[in-house]
Amino acid sequence: MNISLNRCEYVAKKLGKLNGDKVLDIGCRDMMLKNHLQGNFKYVGLDYDPQKKGSVDFINHNLEKGLPENTKDFDIVIALDVLEHLENIHSVFKEIAACTKKKFIVALPNMGYYKFRINFLAKGELSGKYIFSENKTIDRHRWVPSYETIEKFIKKNTPDNYIIKSYDYIFERKRNFLFFLGEKFLSKFFPSLFVYERIYFLEKIEN
Repeated sequence: MNISLNRCEYVAKKLGKLNGDKVLDIGCRDMMLKNHLQGNFKYVGLDYDPQKKGSVDFINHNLEKGLPENTKDFDIVIALDVLEHLENIHSVFKEIAACTKKKFIVALPNMGYYKFRINFLAKGELSGKYIFSENKTIDRHRWVPSYETIEKFIKKNTPDNYIIKSYDYIFERKRNFLFFLGEKFLSKFFPSLFVYERIYFLEKIEN
């Protein structure tokens, strides 16, 4: 049994077996999440690629324009490492929360993670998503989330009709498993340094 899981495996495991749910994966990239979901479900991915065409299970859309009209009927909406790419992060977050029927799952990276800090100290760069490039880049981060500011953002922008469950995600280690155990232990005392990402399961309260 794997203990150190990648983000998609981690979320799928927390979700458990699905029962006929319609799932929208925002920022789906290569649709890896679909391979880890269990049970009976209908999956649709959403991402933005000017060169790619849409299909039955893929919506090509720029979220800077808000959610498209055909995303109002999903039981579960998942946004893993995508909202920090948006200038209009606050309005899109509220749009998703308003239209999701059951659960809204969101993951935001903790840029205070010690490896990002070391990288900035040594190279002057947090990560490739923050490079001040001489060319215009579409796929970049607009925000620098930290452990504390992520928590404040979620609490402030989540509607009252949701129950908030938060999880500290530790960076996956396939080979250096001792690093995973060490970071997991240290994260209990210094979360802002050793938690790689914060993952929230927002569950809608039934009327």
